[in-house]
Amino acid sequence: MIQEVRKLIQYGFETRRAWWFTATARTRARFSRTVIGSLWLGIANLLFSLVLGGVYGIVFKVPDITQYFIYLGLGFSIWATLGGAINSSPSIFDHNSSNILNSKVHPIFYVLEEWAFQIQTFVQSFLIIIIFIAFLSPNILINLIIFSPIHILNLFLFIFWLPLLICLAAIRFQDLYQLLPIITQLIFLLSPIFYTEKNLGELKIIADFNPIYQVLSLLRNSLINGELLLTPAFGLLILNFIMISLSLLALSKSKRNLVFYI
Repeated sequence: MIQEVRKLIQYGFETRRAWWFTATARTRARFSRTVIGSLWLGIANLLFSLVLGGVYGIVFKVPDITQYFIYLGLGFSIWATLGGAINSSPSIFDHNSSNILNSKVHPIFYVLEEWAFQIQTFVQSFLIIIIFIAFLSPNILINLIIFSPIHILNLFLFIFWLPLLICLAAIRFQDLYQLLPIITQLIFLLSPIFYTEKNLGELKIIADFNPIYQVLSLLRNSLINGELLLTPAFGLLILNFIMISLSLLALSKSKRNLVFYI
């Protein structure tokens, strides 16, 4: 078991330049005919947050619209990465089926490529939000450097193992293609992203036992409040390492049967 996981980690490390390059090429191709390129990732999130911040600030009668925009902007930017990674995961092996069937490249390569693509997308879009928010609250930059690294690491690890498990399940259960967008939309609406946790009242338990929201919440709170939140952060870090090992083991066990489903 440990040896199988170690081999996959070693393979991923040895091919890191290749899957990182192909992920970068995807980003460049996506914006090849635009003037400002990948800056659109951050600008889109920024415009979305500005418009909805104004609308929902009035709907929820927010006393401090600036702080609400910061709360909403950070929350939506982090969710865009989480939701994007989850929704794109069922098609990872299907989109690369011809390469998997006709080459000796290990399927983990395409999972790592998608993971790198999501990380690059997050960094490019999130930095623009952070830079804009820094004009409203300069402490954000200090909090980002001092309090947030462990939470960003947890985010990156989380969007590796969860999509991997989903894409392994999706090759056998095609219903996930239809079901997953519905689930992620429900999670989005039930999570305190547009509204605060106190607005949930007695239903706050929904947020407390939502691992996807907890990843988002820890990072957002560390940025806004300048809190390390080490106990939940290390708990989530341990969970991430356990789930990465289990997901890699599941891939190793499913590799031989993969060709029969794609």
